Amino acid sequence: MSVSGLQGAAGFSAGLKIHPRSVGTYPADSGSRNIMRNVFQQSAVSELSGNSSSGNYHGTLKMGYLHSGFSPVSGQELHMKYDESSTDDDPVMYVEGKDIRGKSFIQKIHLNDVDAEHATPAEMTALRVHLAQQGDKSVKMSSGIPLMSLGSHHDVNTAMDFKQYYENWASNLQNAGFKQNASIYMSELERYLFYHRING
Repeated sequence: MSVSGLQGAAGFSAGLKIHPRSVGTYPADSGSRNIMRNVFQQSAVSELSGNSSSGNYHGTLKMGYLHSGFSPVSGQELHMKYDESSTDDDPVMYVEGKDIRGKSFIQKIHLNDVDAEHATPAEMTALRVHLAQQGDKSVKMSSGIPLMSLGSHHDVNTAMDFKQYYENWASNLQNAGFKQNASIYMSELERYLFYHRING
């Protein structure tokens, strides 16, 4: 499967970083498309309520942000950078974007409060960006596709259990024969959980 194919599977198309090792482990045979389609099935869009009947959205990328991305499927946007109130002891991410209903929002996310077992995609993306900025190897090694794929169908401001979500995602990869990728995503999840344990 090509990198562009993986980008299409992900919900937030901008800022997608595909780690060469994760792409390189996908089999090149003709069945790989079907396998990957099954792996990403949990991210499939059944029905979306948006302001475009075709589901083809155009988003905005913003300069000067640590993360700027949008979903061409749902029209959701996330743009984030450290807030001016952010400190080493209390890192705060300034986040602006559009939710699944097309409503613009601005919020400040205190990263020490982000609990992966009850967090929004916006909060988890902010935590991912922060850990990557801190040089966390597990987070930087991961492509972040499980998190980004949610942008196509799950509201960025609606909380969910990311522990369960990542475990299911890794299980699907494991069952499809992508053990190395499953391990990478489980390591990423462990970093999120560990961060909350020591800072929450």
